[in-house]
Amino acid sequence: MIQSLVKKFIPVIGLFLFINLIIFIFFNSLKEAGFNVAFLIVANIVLFLLTFFGFYIQTRGVRSTNINAFIRGVYSSLLLKMFVIVGAILIYIVAMGGEVNKPSILTSLGIYLVYTFTEVVQLMKIARKKPDA
Repeated sequence: MIQSLVKKFIPVIGLFLFINLIIFIFFNSLKEAGFNVAFLIVANIVLFLLTFFGFYIQTRGVRSTNINAFIRGVYSSLLLKMFVIVGAILIYIVAMGGEVNKPSILTSLGIYLVYTFTEVVQLMKIARKKPDA
């Protein structure tokens, strides 16, 4: 089961590496455009870890024969992501003294959407293979 999960998570790992590569290739261009590059790197790491834990929680729910386990997995993953992201943004706002970098926050929102899309696609592939899905 773990090998199957790792195989399904490979696209997310590839996405993480691709986003980091893009950030490092365009490091100077992003800085000149006014982005907080350190924030983007940390946001990418946090979003990757949240996607990993959310994927694990939801995969357990998908594999369960109890539909309530699936619903609990979806809600648990959603709440985990929501609280961690809100907490991270609040820490960022306090650390920056209220002067936030809006382009970096909006870019990290876009990264979050890409991670979420990739996670859902992989979970749908797992659910399709389930005989009673």
